Amino acid sequence: MEHLFTKLLSPTDTSHRLTIPKANFGDFEFPTGQHATNIEFTDTTEQQWTFKLSIRRNNHPNPRPVFTGQWIRFVREKGLRAGDRIVFSKKTEGDGVLYRIRAEREIFHIWINVQ
Repeated sequence: MEHLFTKLLSPTDTSHRLTIPKANFGDFEFPTGQHATNIEFTDTTEQQWTFKLSIRRNNHPNPRPVFTGQWIRFVREKGLRAGDRIVFSKKTEGDGVLYRIRAEREIFHIWINVQ
């Protein structure tokens, strides 16, 4: 499993959409010439989630990649709030890629999984 990135959630991340660090945009397979694609993720309970990865159109100088789709449902079902963090990773199998997501909350200075 290859670690992609870890992100502390902001209030906007937990209420509207998850902004992906621009440096990590290339971590996801994105069709050339498209502005959006669906990506399947598996969480720590083996539940599948479909997040829509999209960027601004018209060669905007700040593409700001974001996840929408089932993202807010994921946040609500996990009970996530600003200050929690998510960890993205991937595993290449044959000619495909499996993406994983893990939600964590800090309790007494220790990050624990949120099921």
